[in-house]
Amino acid sequence: MSAERPPRPPRLAALLVRWRLPADLSDAVAGDLHEEYALRVAPSRGPWAADLWYWGQALTLRAGALRRVSRRLKAMRPTWERNRPQRVGRDQPDLWSRIPMRPEDFKYAIRRLARSPGFTLVAVLSLALGIGANTAMFSLVNAVLIRHMPVRAPEELVEVYTSEGDGYPYATSSHPDYLDLRQNNDVFAGLVGTRTFIGRMDRGAEPEVMFGEAISWDYFAVLGVPMELGRSFLPEEDASPGTHPVVILGYKTWTEKFGADPGVVGKDVRLGGRAYTIVGVAPKAFTGSMPVMVTGLFVPLMMTGEIMPGAADQLDRRGSRSMFLKARLNPGVTVAQANASLEAIAVGLAERYPETNEARSITALPSSDVALHPMVDKAAVPVAALLLGVVGLVLLIACANLASFLLARAEDRRKEIAIRLALGAGRAALVRQLLVETTMLAVLGGAAGIVLANWTLDLLMSFQPPLPVPVDFDISLDRTVLWFTAGVSLFAGLAFGLAPALQATNPDVAPTLKNEGTGGGRPKRFNLRSGLVVTQVAFSFVLLIGAGLFVRSLQKAQTIDTGFYTGPAALLWPVPELSGYETQEEARAVMDEYVQRLLAHPAVTGVALADRLPLGAGIQTRGYVVPGVPSESVDGDWDIDNATVSPSYFDVMDVAIVQGRGFEPSDLEGDPVLVVSEAFVQRFYPGEDVIGRSLETAGGSRLRIVGVARDTKVRTLGEAPRPYVYQSVRNSHFFDHQVVVRGRGSSAEVLGVARSVLRDVDPDMVVMDAKTMNEHLALMLFAPRMGALLLAVFGALALLLAAIGIYGVVSYAVAKRTREMGIRLSLGASAADVVAMAVAGGMRLVVVGGVVGVVLAAGVTWAIKGFLYGIGATDLVTFAVIPVLLSGVALVAAFVPARRASAVDPVAALRRE
Repeated sequence: MSAERPPRPPRLAALLVRWRLPADLSDAVAGDLHEEYALRVAPSRGPWAADLWYWGQALTLRAGALRRVSRRLKAMRPTWERNRPQRVGRDQPDLWSRIPMRPEDFKYAIRRLARSPGFTLVAVLSLALGIGANTAMFSLVNAVLIRHMPVRAPEELVEVYTSEGDGYPYATSSHPDYLDLRQNNDVFAGLVGTRTFIGRMDRGAEPEVMFGEAISWDYFAVLGVPMELGRSFLPEEDASPGTHPVVILGYKTWTEKFGADPGVVGKDVRLGGRAYTIVGVAPKAFTGSMPVMVTGLFVPLMMTGEIMPGAADQLDRRGSRSMFLKARLNPGVTVAQANASLEAIAVGLAERYPETNEARSITALPSSDVALHPMVDKAAVPVAALLLGVVGLVLLIACANLASFLLARAEDRRKEIAIRLALGAGRAALVRQLLVETTMLAVLGGAAGIVLANWTLDLLMSFQPPLPVPVDFDISLDRTVLWFTAGVSLFAGLAFGLAPALQATNPDVAPTLKNEGTGGGRPKRFNLRSGLVVTQVAFSFVLLIGAGLFVRSLQKAQTIDTGFYTGPAALLWPVPELSGYETQEEARAVMDEYVQRLLAHPAVTGVALADRLPLGAGIQTRGYVVPGVPSESVDGDWDIDNATVSPSYFDVMDVAIVQGRGFEPSDLEGDPVLVVSEAFVQRFYPGEDVIGRSLETAGGSRLRIVGVARDTKVRTLGEAPRPYVYQSVRNSHFFDHQVVVRGRGSSAEVLGVARSVLRDVDPDMVVMDAKTMNEHLALMLFAPRMGALLLAVFGALALLLAAIGIYGVVSYAVAKRTREMGIRLSLGASAADVVAMAVAGGMRLVVVGGVVGVVLAAGVTWAIKGFLYGIGATDLVTFAVIPVLLSGVALVAAFVPARRASAVDPVAALRRE
């Protein structure tokens, strides 16, 4: 039997000693410490106390002591150099000066990796999973938050906002204010305005709904965006309302709808029933002002009333604020100077137009500081950080696997390395070669990761939120993403390949060449590979607990009482303004006919109209003056969520009237009336009877309260009861109302009936949205569903990688202890005893990692508590189930190689060297 390996000091402490000593003296000092540790301290004190002693020596080797040792050794150098034993391969003057890589290192690395295809494949796939997940998530974050518009000199651009009357600083602006800013400022080289719209383009049998922007004539010129084809708008085309029907196509519209026809300029296309002349095509890189949408059409601002008939008067109303403003600073003008000028202009506007502009400020922010919108960014940045943190943990787990593989490979190559050192190879050269191998693995993993990232992004983009217009933005792997992937790959290869390289090139040459310590003796209780497995298990716990919290939250969200009917029903959104109906009377007539036809259908039990449904995509508020309850707003009113609904709404939506009454047909012709929610009463008139009280709108109309309705969820599932006001549908426009249809049968069948009846009424009616009630509610469940899906996928990936790490550690331990297993079996131990011993070694690491992981999870899950419904960030069920799940997987991963150990042939094991 081979002699037992002499005890070795802690590896990190030994490296610390060498690092703090001059290169030409480190061997002597470190050798003395090593000898004293092995021959005197370890036998007398035991391994733990000996390790503490060595750490004490390393840490107390301060600058003064180092200088004294250095002077003494230098004085002895002539004799010492002649008499010291030569340790082959340790006489390099500077380890790190020889690290730069050489072409022959790459050739050698390729040969080594080709000889071990199984190892190479597993290592590359492990890294590809981690790097691919990081690349995909970073590509999303880059597309939404980092990538800037492809414009000229983007550092000169600023976003211009007008504040609300309640002090909210980042609201949109009105068209009259925009014109005043253009004429009176002296800090902008150009100021442009834009507003979004959803229009109808008539091509072929079916009209197509398109996302577009109405822009000022010099929009492309100020931004510095050249046309792909044709030209931009001319000043006269944006001078008077409705006189110049011209359009610029987005690049995607041009390629997908017009086949990239180079002769498209000058042709006509029908938008909203009117012919528009195509004058240009936007470039491919420019997708519009909205980062998460691709603009299909651009029309002049003066065509707003034509493309959106319900907004025809918004160009003249100073109080109608729906425009986004962007400006280019004059040369030498700073943002602070621009804000000073804007403040003076805002004061002047408030003096001239106090009814609309009093106490309103105008602010400019650098465009480089705004990704989506200042307030949206505040919510988006933490979500982006959370996603990147999650995939970062996956990458760390994958890198820990790589380091574990490399450590096992280093142990298998100990004799090879020792022979090369004995033959005179320098340690720096060997480290360099090993780092080249790991770097090549990382590069291969990065290349495979890019392929996986592309697949992942395509999959993610297939999960669309249930919105009328699909979310569409550029998630291509641009230069920024590719640089990120390259950096992550190099970091993975170098950072996690360095420790195995240093360990592999630091063997005890003589014992290794004599095969001492290569199969006998008890392994260390804890080493670097064990630490990596503990890290993997801990991080896996964090990810799995996060996924479990989202899954539990999704379950809770689906059981939350919304306060309204969520059974079989269909929701249709016909848009008369995009279907050729120009007046309110025409729109009312066609909608009345549609409702009557629906009610006459035997499968329909109820129909209601509403301009806004609870838990929809948008937020709709209106200013109301509440008598006796002063507001902090300058206008003296309260912004309260509201909806205009038909009299049948409360019955169809199953919203109970708890006091007073709902709307009646007679209310449609009489004085305007209101129904308010219970939360409204509790907020403004707690404990009082509100029936008969009146509210006043910002426009001066008085509306009498006739009923109190039960509270419903309004904006989100997790919100507290919110004040809500219902107005009669006859007091509003018919252009924006959705139709709620209840009927017999499934929601899909009801939706089919609603569509069929609408085709009978007007086959050319543009339908902005058509969905079931379940699909409507899916919008609010989209975020928790996506969170649960993403974290579950990444958690499962982390669990798989951790299981591979545990399997590897147990397999390696079994392989290193084959002779010991044979001895135990030959002395009468049962196969079950051997399996239990091997499994116990792996499960100890799982227990340690689990404890660390649970503590970490308890400390970091507070970051997602704002995304959870009905549970806390330390949900006991989740924290109890996940450890059981991970322990079960780990037990299987440890059992497989342990079971193999029990089948070892004792005779063959004892003969093995």
